[in-house]
Amino acid sequence: MAMVSVITESGMDFIAENIFHIEKSKVYTNIGEGVRSVEFVRVKDDKLLFVEAKTTFPNPDNPSEENLARFESEIKEISDKFIHSLNLFSSVEVGVAENALPNDFVLPEKVSLVFLLVIKKHEPEWCKNIVRALTAVLPLYLNSIWKPEVYVINQEIAAELNLIIA
Repeated sequence: MAMVSVITESGMDFIAENIFHIEKSKVYTNIGEGVRSVEFVRVKDDKLLFVEAKTTFPNPDNPSEENLARFESEIKEISDKFIHSLNLFSSVEVGVAENALPNDFVLPEKVSLVFLLVIKKHEPEWCKNIVRALTAVLPLYLNSIWKPEVYVINQEIAAELNLIIA
């Protein structure tokens, strides 16, 4: 059996096939303050996945003021990470920024865009409300131009989809 390359983020071993580890790339680390990044960008079939990983996330069904404030803050931060990473990746792809893509990173001619949040310890029924909240804060222009699909899954679903090694 061949050895599978992995990236460990938030205590999960993600399969590192056809990926651009944007968070660790020179183009990102040299950019300075104000730009946020997802963990990595991965091509899987005809999908361009922008993957953010978290160990935990506030329960969207907990109505306490403190929890709701934390939830909104996390949603804004993750939305920024998706948008900034898409912009940074696109700037590399069109040649504005230094080409930081690995030699073995292959982008199909046509892809659909996926913003994927993987939360290690999370109840599946909470994911729908997080998707709704993330989708609601993404700018209308982004949805019109890029048409991203937004998914929030937990560790078990990520393993079923062969995104992580369980």
